[in-house]
Amino acid sequence: MSWLLKMTVLVSGLMAPAALYLSFRLYNLIKKRWQNVPSIKWAGPLLISSFFLFPLAGLIDYYTTNNVDLLAYPKILTYWFWFGLVFLFQLISWVVIADLLKLASRLHSSIESKVDRWYSHFIIAVFVLVFIFVGLKMHNNTTQIVAETQTIPVKEIPQPLKDFKIVHISDIQGDEYTGRQDIARYIQKVNKLNPDLIIFTGDLISYGTDFIAMAARELGKATATYGTVAVVGDHDYWAGTDTVEKALEKQGISLLRDENYSIRLDSVNSFVVTGVTEVYSKASSPNVVDSLTRNTADPQLKVFASHQVDKHLVKSAQQNNYDLMLAGHTHGGQIRIPFMGMSFSAAERETKYVSGLYQEGALPIHINNGLGFTLGPVRYGAPPTVTLLRLYKK
Repeated sequence: MSWLLKMTVLVSGLMAPAALYLSFRLYNLIKKRWQNVPSIKWAGPLLISSFFLFPLAGLIDYYTTNNVDLLAYPKILTYWFWFGLVFLFQLISWVVIADLLKLASRLHSSIESKVDRWYSHFIIAVFVLVFIFVGLKMHNNTTQIVAETQTIPVKEIPQPLKDFKIVHISDIQGDEYTGRQDIARYIQKVNKLNPDLIIFTGDLISYGTDFIAMAARELGKATATYGTVAVVGDHDYWAGTDTVEKALEKQGISLLRDENYSIRLDSVNSFVVTGVTEVYSKASSPNVVDSLTRNTADPQLKVFASHQVDKHLVKSAQQNNYDLMLAGHTHGGQIRIPFMGMSFSAAERETKYVSGLYQEGALPIHINNGLGFTLGPVRYGAPPTVTLLRLYKK
């Protein structure tokens, strides 16, 4: 069974309790309200069941042919499934609250009759409003690229760095869902910021090699005074780091594989980007990282870049007085599932560095949301982001 099918089935299992509860509530509500139309009582359960067509088709394919390619399925099935995940958890929050209030109303008979009278109206209204809200928000969060600005405190700012603009991007993830036009819009957003340096923290593509050349060409259209530097991401490593590196080199982009990249600003001032490969399949060596971070020729600005954040990377950057650490990998959570006024994402189970700016002692750590997707081709609560980093003196 492919990892994509396994993860989709796992997500289905998480959805199942909410789906069963909502199906039961909607069945009874519709049955009671529209007694003269017996067939309509199944409308709610059937709609909720349709969210599971995608994983169900995958399992049937797998057990009948032993060969399944979920990426070849109609995209509407894929989108409907991931919409269903968010919709169910958003809806059940309101239904549970309504059910608790309905239960509490039994303590007062005068209130109970009023609650019973309005309960079905409330549930139907919430169902419609949540359906529309989730659909619009998911569409906007998936397609609308956000340009944000973060101010970074540094100990010293020599004259060449006073207006220096670093743009941090990550996780382009070129594939069937993130095509040339999507990446082009992302890069256009970068270019509008007129950066002095662009740092890309990995995952040029999602899988295989079919999209490497295209994604590299589009990334190569990003323009900055001192160019673009990149580090290796998980999917780059799985697709073949050498292949990705050659594609990037054709576009004038340096892929830093456990090395320091020095930029000379003038005859006196310079700064260094230390690029380290930190991915699932190849954890960085603490000895190599310590050696890199110690030997930086005392520049005015030091930036550490890796795809993932790890404790020994943070420690080494802190000990050697780095001004900033950059990473990606999490997609900002990508799909932040809402439940009872809170939100949860799979990335939070893996790391505390999910999205935005963090501070570890004197070291700022910035995590970029990136552009593309892993597993599901949608975003919710974590829009694609281009980040402009502005420096100021502490």
